[in-house]
Order: sequence, then structure tokens, then C-alpha cells
Amino acid sequence: MLPSPRVTLTAAGDTVTVLEDPEVDTYDFTIDALEKIVERCAADGDRNGYFAAMYLAVTNTVRQRSREGHFEDAPNMQRFVIGFAGRFLDAMTTWRAGDPCAEAWLAAFRAAQQWRPIILQHLLLGMNAHINLDLGVTAAEVADGRSIEAVRRDFDAVNDVLGELVDGCQQALGAVSPWLDLVDRIGGSGDETIIRFSLVAARRQAWSVAERLAPLSEPERGRQIAAVDANAARVARFVEHPGVHASALLFAVRIRERAEPAEVMRLLAGVRPVEH
Repeated sequence: MLPSPRVTLTAAGDTVTVLEDPEVDTYDFTIDALEKIVERCAADGDRNGYFAAMYLAVTNTVRQRSREGHFEDAPNMQRFVIGFAGRFLDAMTTWRAGDPCAEAWLAAFRAAQQWRPIILQHLLLGMNAHINLDLGVTAAEVADGRSIEAVRRDFDAVNDVLGELVDGCQQALGAVSPWLDLVDRIGGSGDETIIRFSLVAARRQAWSVAERLAPLSEPERGRQIAAVDANAARVARFVEHPGVHASALLFAVRIRERAEPAEVMRLLAGVRPVEH
């Protein structure tokens, strides 16, 4: 079953409905929707465009992999990616309309209106909502009554792309956040950057959520999703307010971030896997 109908924003603020139609639910349509969000955010200086730009890079990479024949079941992979992206697009549209959205996304969107969070915090807030909440929900929905293991391959493929883009994303951040390495030295794990460490942890959490949600009825699933959202919202509060000493370090990093939001988005949207 394809994802529910989706509504997303155009750069002008109009709406476009994504129907449950294989000729409409395409990588191209999703990429176009993400590009329009990034364009609007760049024009407005809206830091919500940081995560959207990074996510655009992810979706472009998945589309390219699909065209190159990397996925055994390309149509199913497309449904998974479109459903996953649709949750972010829905959240953005709902929030801009002034309607209630998931608490984890609300935290990310509100933080983007503040000066203080560094670029990395904005990305981590978006990743928290989209992976800790949305990815597990998407996997459970796409399973559609089948064993959750039936979507494990697609789940892993999306995560593999995310992992491959980490180094490129880190390079982009280094160009606009000169003191970011201080944060990685303190908050990373061994040789891992905070982004990679957070991604690994979120991936485990997302699969745990998918396994928990897949066998549930719709009402039960709704209650569990609310609980997952509440947990992700708690993570978001820690990401934004990690304590006095960490916040002081982040403030020093933030002072050194002088790039305009549009330039940050341009760099993030252009990230591609780094060849080693």
C-alpha cells in the first residue's frame, strides 16, 4: 500500500497534493517538493532549510542509486522513501499552517527560529524527529501487515545512504562552522563524529520502534506513536539545551558561524557520498 495522500509547500506557499498514484509518487516529485522548501527557506533566511537541504542530498543520492540498479526491489524502495519523506513534508506543512504537529518536529521547527542553536544542533534536531520517530513509523506502515523483516532491506538501504553522506556533511559543516571540531572532540565517541554517533544510535532506535509498531492495530499504533514522539521530544530538549558547560561551548561555536543560511543550505544540498 502506498503512503497516505501528502500535502507539501511550494516556494510561493501554495499547496500541492501528492496522491496515491504511482505516476505521482516519484522521487522527482519528492525532490521537487524538497527543493521548493529549501528555496523558500534560503530566500527567507529560515534555518528550517538546513535539515531540508541535507535531506534533499539524501533523496538525490537514493534516486541516483535506484537509477543505477542498486536496489533489488526498486518500486518497493521508492514507496519506502516517498513514505519516509512524506512524514517530514507533512510536518512542515502542518506547522506552517499553524496546526499541531509531532512534538519532536515542533521542537526542531521552533529551534530554527532562534539565533543560538549551532548548525549541527539544527541538523541533529531534524535527524532526531525524522529517524527516531518517522523512520520506524514508516517501516511499520510500509510493512502493511507483513512481517516487519520484509522491509528490513529497504530500511537498511536508506540508513546506508545516510551513513555514506556523513563525511560529506561533516566537510560542509566544517566550511561554515570553523570550531565544530571542538564539539566533536568533546561529544563524539572515539573517532566518530557526533553526527555519525547519533545516526548509529537513532538507527537502532528506529528499528526497535518499527518492530514494536508493525503488529499493532491502528488505534494501538497511534497510542504507541504518541509515546515514541514524546520520547523523541525529550531527546530534542537535550539536544537544544545540553547543560551549562556544553551550552557555553556551543555558544562559542555559534559566534564563529557567520555564513548566511542560504550558503549553508547550498553546501548541505550539494553533499554527495565521499569516495575513500
